[in-house]
Amino acid sequence: MKPLISFPELKDRGRRAFRMTPVQDDPVSLRVNGDLVDLEDLSANGVAFISEHELKSGRYDAQINFTLDERDFTIFCKLDLIRTLTGTYGGELQEISSMDERLLSRFILECQKQAILRQRAE
Repeated sequence: MKPLISFPELKDRGRRAFRMTPVQDDPVSLRVNGDLVDLEDLSANGVAFISEHELKSGRYDAQINFTLDERDFTIFCKLDLIRTLTGTYGGELQEISSMDERLLSRFILECQKQAILRQRAE
């Protein structure tokens, strides 16, 4: 019988979804409680952003707008803030449908492809 190999320090620490750092060319925006914020990082499970407004840990309404295959999409969901530093926040997306999660994953993949093409062109 082969021995089992385990890596306890890696247990449940990996990302659950691909993520991206939006650039100006990426057609995406985020609103938290109706306020437009500067999106720093996006995955199908969570976001990092900068806000002019002070936010405390808790649950907020969120709206993600993006364009995929020349179609505009809007996802309405909840955002659980789990990291709050001065002006910089991180949170997990909640109450998002599996279809919306798949659309968001497709959008992120397309943005990653475009980023690779931009890098190759430099």
